[in-house]
Amino acid sequence: MIKFFRKIRQKTLTENKFGKYLLYAIGEIVLVVIGILIALSINNWSNNKELRHTEQMYLLSLQSEFQTNLNKINESISENKVLMIDIEQMLTLFDNNVRDTISDKEISDIMFSIFGNTVSYQPSKGVLTDIISSGNLNLIQNEQLRQHLASFESTNDIFELQENGINSAKEEMIRLLNINGSIRKVVIHRGLNFKHQSISDTINNKNLFSLTEFENNLLNYYLSIRGANGSKVFGGIKEKIELILIELDSEINK
Repeated sequence: MIKFFRKIRQKTLTENKFGKYLLYAIGEIVLVVIGILIALSINNWSNNKELRHTEQMYLLSLQSEFQTNLNKINESISENKVLMIDIEQMLTLFDNNVRDTISDKEISDIMFSIFGNTVSYQPSKGVLTDIISSGNLNLIQNEQLRQHLASFESTNDIFELQENGINSAKEEMIRLLNINGSIRKVVIHRGLNFKHQSISDTINNKNLFSLTEFENNLLNYYLSIRGANGSKVFGGIKEKIELILIELDSEINK
């Protein structure tokens, strides 16, 4: 087509027909511009297709990661409920009438369950961290989903503050156990045998339940765990994860 216009242009110049030459020159320019626009359009379409493919891969990876996080938070909530039941049982031992009906081994079992477990939640953030740190979060077109993903880290920060209080109360109880009780007796009752006698063999862990300080720290521990399992911490994290999963599923299935 361009060769056609070029021949006409040469002919019109030879015949000294400037008006026709100008018309065909403009036509040639228009064709060039159209060709460039078509090439740019094809290139943009190709780039957009590649970006949407990358977005889809991110969405699928995030879906897998947040499903794992949902399983983790549900497991943590369930474990905390069991731990709270054990603590509630231990709190009854501050009643002399209850404590006198419990054997030393039963007390050791309760103490082992409480001190041997911890409140924790470690979300998987590899995919999300990679997307944010690489600056590719904007590849996700859904603005609301982007906002929820960007703020997910701050949701977990709430638990970290609660976790500090929980660990502090637990450490204080262990300190009191070290001073006033016998860890050796607890592990013996759990099946660990020692070859030699010990000065702690005469210590009775029931003595701990005559200490107001131990009760206060145990109660503080209980309330902190209960708070972590509530709607503002684990409940809030779970709600955020479920919301993100719904939005991811919607985007993937578009």
